[in-house]
Amino acid sequence: MESTFLVSSSPVLARGSARSVNKVDLYELVKAQAHLLHRFGGHPFAAGLSLPVENIPLFTEAINQRSRQLLGGSQMPVIQADLVITVAELGKNLFWELKLLEPCGMGNPAPKMLLQNCWFENIWNRNIKDFQDKEVRYIKTNFKVRDDSAKIGFPGVWWGHYRDEIPQGRCDAIVELDYNSYENQYEVRLLAVRPCATATHTTSTQSDWILDWRDQELPIATEVLLLETCPTSWDDLRAWVRRSLHLNQKLAITWKKPQVVPPSHIWQQLVGIAKYLSRTGQTVTRIQFCQKLGISDQLLQLGFKALTCLGFKVSFQERFFRISTTGLVEPTSDSECWQTIEKFIAAVQEEQFQRQYFSEVPLSTIQVIALTNTLEAQ
Repeated sequence: MESTFLVSSSPVLARGSARSVNKVDLYELVKAQAHLLHRFGGHPFAAGLSLPVENIPLFTEAINQRSRQLLGGSQMPVIQADLVITVAELGKNLFWELKLLEPCGMGNPAPKMLLQNCWFENIWNRNIKDFQDKEVRYIKTNFKVRDDSAKIGFPGVWWGHYRDEIPQGRCDAIVELDYNSYENQYEVRLLAVRPCATATHTTSTQSDWILDWRDQELPIATEVLLLETCPTSWDDLRAWVRRSLHLNQKLAITWKKPQVVPPSHIWQQLVGIAKYLSRTGQTVTRIQFCQKLGISDQLLQLGFKALTCLGFKVSFQERFFRISTTGLVEPTSDSECWQTIEKFIAAVQEEQFQRQYFSEVPLSTIQVIALTNTLEAQ
């Protein structure tokens, strides 16, 4: 079976709005990613935008990277709660009391409520689908939140986050109360969550499950599972943790600090490989491509789309890729072609940023985010 990568000529648009938090100029933050957007507008405290659905992953990664740079790495802005409530107080009565404060907006933000010593149940996430029922890379996590005041959980949603990102055990959470007309129910929107100060993240038997062997000589013989490739996301790392738990083997992280190659050079290298393969008729596997370029499989697919706008035809058959210039795929316009190439280069830059982060992330952070949350999810 043979497949060909083509660039869509009529992208489906996604639309959204945002409100800022302390010390973040939201308009400038969005404006920096204008090349990924269809249109946008707003001011430092709020913004609205539309963009092709296929650009959502790149926009998300780029906006997060820029936010980290503006906020000084891990220093996230403080979210101030307007009132402390319990789960038992959530519902219709409180919703209509808060409605009296409207209209909400700049200068009168929607009330933020603090739930203390709560926990989460029935947590699940899914990809949001477009009107053609095709999955897009945007995540919605649903849950029920409880505390000692209520015998049953109250429904809620956390946009753009996976279920594994909700800590196990008792938590403090910042939420907004809303009415979901589609589901015909009152629910909370989770804004931020953290384990309670008294919560214990790892037990003594869990704390040494992940071994940090970065920049160390490996033992000659070992019974642990080795992770030699630096991940690009917490999901990648959690997958390895789940595998180690399934095999009942400790996980040793052994990746080296990555060597950064300019993203434009990686694009030039990809074009050079494409020319060589089209000229010689040779084929290569997906793994050979990724290892040669030092990129993930996801970026390889994006690179193939960029190649098609130069007139290359990329096909896949029996585990091998074949590249040709038979004229079956016409080169696109210069502006469209350059935009596609820019998307690939920007994605390479973000992936390198992620690898750089994971090459230096402390073991304690890995234990909390990758190990503890994975144990809770199982």
